[in-house]
Amino acid sequence: DCLRATRAHRGCPGREKMRIVCLGDSLTSGYSHGEDKYPYGSILQKLLDKECGKGKHEVITCGNNGETAVSMAKRYAVTTEIAERRRLPPKLFIIMAGTNDLLAYPQIEEDKIVGALAAMVDAAAVELAVAVVCTVPRMPAPEDRSPEYALTKRRYRLNELIVEKFGEDRVVDTSSLDAFEDDGLHLTKRGYAELAKLVYPVCRAAMKRCRPSKKTTAPAPAPTPKKEAAP
Repeated sequence: DCLRATRAHRGCPGREKMRIVCLGDSLTSGYSHGEDKYPYGSILQKLLDKECGKGKHEVITCGNNGETAVSMAKRYAVTTEIAERRRLPPKLFIIMAGTNDLLAYPQIEEDKIVGALAAMVDAAAVELAVAVVCTVPRMPAPEDRSPEYALTKRRYRLNELIVEKFGEDRVVDTSSLDAFEDDGLHLTKRGYAELAKLVYPVCRAAMKRCRPSKKTTAPAPAPTPKKEAAP
């Protein structure tokens, strides 16, 4: 059994225990029918447990319903999460925000949304952590109501800017998500499971880029003086 477990966990990214924070809005909290039921971070935890062994890494969900990328950056969301968990600071952030920014009134421009996302990515880098960013999923109901597909066009533009800014290897493409609740905005249980599967390979690759924690090494013992032979 031990041999099989070793083989199964050989490809696990990261040798030391790692904390991963899923940071975002109601799509991060797993909002569905008035409750935070299906956070994709819980499914991500199961995927990591299966590959790396239970408890090897820890996934924390920090999703605030209705929050915008701009408000997250203003309240220093990344820095706050790290400060609150100093004993084992997060090494990886998965940031999913922008939906509420696009729906906000007055309108928040796409450049400002990307700037807020970049501020959070930079804050993670200052703390020697890595951040990946999710594109904004489609919003069937609001987009259908938007005249001349204006909201859809803005979402396309925002997602293009996200890829341009952070690079494809640090972006989770959510365009394939298609399982939405009746509100045409939030995901179903299946939709959140699909989201976790989209996040997982990008998360796994990012974990390999995370720097190990600094470990204090014991000072080398002083050399023992040689004894001269008696005359």
